[in-house]
Amino acid sequence: MSASAKLRWKRYLNELRFAHEELQFVRDISKEASTEFQIHYEEFCVRNNIDLSALNQQNSSRIQGLYTKKARQNSNNNPPLEAQSDSALVVHSGVLPEDISSTMQEDYPKQLGEYQMTQDELEIHETFNKLFRKIAMILHPDKLPRDMNITERKGKTKMFTDAKEALEKKRYFVLLDTAEKLKIATPRNYRQQIRWMKKEVKILNDVIHKEKKTYNYVFSECEEEAEKDQVIMRFMKQVFGPQIFQQ
Repeated sequence: MSASAKLRWKRYLNELRFAHEELQFVRDISKEASTEFQIHYEEFCVRNNIDLSALNQQNSSRIQGLYTKKARQNSNNNPPLEAQSDSALVVHSGVLPEDISSTMQEDYPKQLGEYQMTQDELEIHETFNKLFRKIAMILHPDKLPRDMNITERKGKTKMFTDAKEALEKKRYFVLLDTAEKLKIATPRNYRQQIRWMKKEVKILNDVIHKEKKTYNYVFSECEEEAEKDQVIMRFMKQVFGPQIFQQ
């Protein structure tokens, strides 16, 4: 394998690792901002003599209609700013998807049945499944020396648990990092891994872009009170209709 292929592999591995970290960072910000958003939302209504409780009751049918099966299945209760009528409208963060599927199963037509992994995806998964088995031979609790001290045993067990979760969620870079720590040779099918990582990075970046358009995240980026009010107004127009501020 050429040196250039390995260098490209390292580059995309770093991009993939960064994309996962960025997504988690954005989600953490959004989750933390949810309480502040709710407080500002309620204060905005008080300042503008808006009876929020009455509004919710008067528009209960409209609000319920904005909750769709798709939104509930995704458990993504942090609505996008430019959302259509099929977006969830609970402003505080719910349970967000933890993993990103490289197969794009959410977009696969359900009427066609179960998503079938591509040959590349199958081979990549098998490659890292083999790597995981090598890791397990060292880290599995049953393989650890009986005289190992408790602290070290807990550390090794956590590494094993993290590696197992990484395989299940296709976060293969975690397996690569773990293998390097254990001085286990890593797979050298660099070009195939590069193809998979390029696709995965694109998916992650698309998700990050959508997450950054949610009300909570945009609210967290606001510096001035007037900016925060604008976000609240846009949210209320979506929930109650554009006529809410025309009365």
